[in-house]
Amino acid sequence: QLQMLLSIYMVLKEDKAGFIAAVLINVSTFLTSLSQIFHSRSIVPLPGTMSYLVTFLIMALIGIYKKKTAENIEEINNQRNSLEISEKKLYRMAYYDSLTDLHNKDWFVEQLNQSIHRAKRNATMLGVIFFDLDSFKSINDTMGHPTGDSVLRMTATRLSSFLREEDTIARFGGDEFLINVSEINNLEDLKRITDRIMHVFDDCITVRDIEYYLTASVGVAVYPIDGEDSETLIKNADIAMYRAKVEGKNQCVYCSQTIKDETIIKMKLSNSLYRALDRNELYLHYQPLIKTDTQEIVGFEALLRWNNQEYGMVSPDVFIPMAEQTGLIRPIGLWVIKTACEQLKAFRNSCDKDIFVSINLSIEQLKDNNIAEKISKILRDTEMDVKNIQIEITESIAFNEDHHILQRLKDIRNLGISVSIDDFGKGYSSFNRLRTFPIDLLKIDMDFVRGINSESQKDRAIIKSIIQIAKNLSIKVLAEGVETEEQYKYLKDNGCDIIQGYYFYKPMPAREIEKIIRIDP
Repeated sequence: QLQMLLSIYMVLKEDKAGFIAAVLINVSTFLTSLSQIFHSRSIVPLPGTMSYLVTFLIMALIGIYKKKTAENIEEINNQRNSLEISEKKLYRMAYYDSLTDLHNKDWFVEQLNQSIHRAKRNATMLGVIFFDLDSFKSINDTMGHPTGDSVLRMTATRLSSFLREEDTIARFGGDEFLINVSEINNLEDLKRITDRIMHVFDDCITVRDIEYYLTASVGVAVYPIDGEDSETLIKNADIAMYRAKVEGKNQCVYCSQTIKDETIIKMKLSNSLYRALDRNELYLHYQPLIKTDTQEIVGFEALLRWNNQEYGMVSPDVFIPMAEQTGLIRPIGLWVIKTACEQLKAFRNSCDKDIFVSINLSIEQLKDNNIAEKISKILRDTEMDVKNIQIEITESIAFNEDHHILQRLKDIRNLGISVSIDDFGKGYSSFNRLRTFPIDLLKIDMDFVRGINSESQKDRAIIKSIIQIAKNLSIKVLAEGVETEEQYKYLKDNGCDIIQGYYFYKPMPAREIEKIIRIDP
């Protein structure tokens, strides 16, 4: 029994060496017991011999159990190691950007929340910087995404080198980066850091032996002035960055109350624009177009107006770009065409004159492949003669090199609708396009017309040249923004066909126009 207990103890404690020793001891004793049985020819030693067999069985069971246990422990350790590796991978996926190896937005927000807590406790300030590359899309489009990725990685490295040890940086997404400048006592400290960041591209970035000269637009929001939580600070820094873009790019703009208020108003107006048609807030004014030599009304330009319930009259310079950005310009534009056609019929019934209406068309509307068909349907529905409709486009659209835009213009022109070019001379005019594209009327930009009063010989020479070129090409000329008798006389003397401006009439609602055309000779 003592031997059995000793064997079991050795198997349990000494692992392989103990197991071998226990086996040798018990085999030796077992063989001795068998020898006694054979020599004595007695079964008295048999119970002891059987106990050795039982010991072997117990030792085998213990060995099997320990082996299984070791395998299970090894499997558990392997699983734990796998879990640790997976956890690290998940952490990197959750908090790191795979391209630049910077932290991502989620990690940045967590760190920013901690920085805000420290700043609140220590009564200090912190800055959130929104960094966005200017015109980065052109690199991806022209050189390919692998080159763009290399530029982003090098930008991340440069930005990181320009920061203090206590500052944090993350990639927000695309070509945008977020920087948290913590533990600052005054705005001057923050401005020194942002000034340093604006010099990050003083040296070009070289990828595959090609040099790229980059700029960036930067917006800054300051805790607690521009917000007391991470979401508000990031949002206001983004707003300031967008203002930097609008004001010419390659600059740093600090968020201000004015910028925030303007953004809120713009957001509300953009939302209201979606329901402006349903609320009957949009309407048209009409500015008469005057034949220069007889001073009679020959047509009108339809001008869109918006009277918002909350903010009152909204400038077209504000809401037209909104409509273009949101895509609302397409349904609104079709409404303008339909309304102008219906109103022109009423004008013609009032005066029994062969007058036309000029309607502005934006480049966003010309991106609609079916714009010509939609205009044609409106003309059929309103029973409007195409010769009484004129589509007005800006010079930049008329000389656009996009084949699809030019095709849409030709489709409209093929309907029999005349085309006029607004703001002529203000952009990059092409005489070749004037020769090849079927243009019916040129509108001289009002900046040149104003130059008549200042006796600017250059402005007068430009106007005279435009009129002469148009005459030689059998294209009519309209001068807009005519406000004085001197301007009118100069334009008349030089052969301008049509006049538009406050010297004769301002834009007016339809009911006032009807009164005028009834008495107009």
